Amino acid sequence: MAANYSSSPRERPQPSQHHRKSPFRCGLLLTLIGILFTSCTPAQPTDPVSIVQAAFECINEGDLDGYMEFFSDDAVMAYRGGRFEGPEDIRAHLELNVMPTHTRTELSNISLDGNVVTYTYDIYEYEGDIHLGPFDDGVDVIVDGKIIFDGTKGYLLIECNTDPSQAFCPGN
Repeated sequence: MAANYSSSPRERPQPSQHHRKSPFRCGLLLTLIGILFTSCTPAQPTDPVSIVQAAFECINEGDLDGYMEFFSDDAVMAYRGGRFEGPEDIRAHLELNVMPTHTRTELSNISLDGNVVTYTYDIYEYEGDIHLGPFDDGVDVIVDGKIIFDGTKGYLLIECNTDPSQAFCPGN
């Protein structure tokens, strides 16, 4: 159906109710788009290896909040950089000592034994992609879908020898 327009503005037909934009339709469209994007968000992984991989993806992307969501409330991080207990202590350490270094970590040789994920990791500096070194003793312990211990095999042994009642120690 073609509209007839004359050169005189008074003679132009006014749009009918059918052709006016409805604010309701725009709101409905935005709601549907919101639902679509919400439903496309990947679910939190549940298997231990995927949890560790997803956590390291977050930290590599600079998403400290996302990374911290993988840690339990009683998590311990222990490696040659120190021992950090609980999300606040771990976050403070990462904000001060890790995030400013602009590094990324690549995991390899990932294996799973029960709820213990072991891996080799290489650390690279973002600027110039400088390889800072391979490390072969990474270990994360997963309990109830969260990281309860993050560190190295040696520090896990030290922790469990010092206090075997900790939730991440074998037998707990």
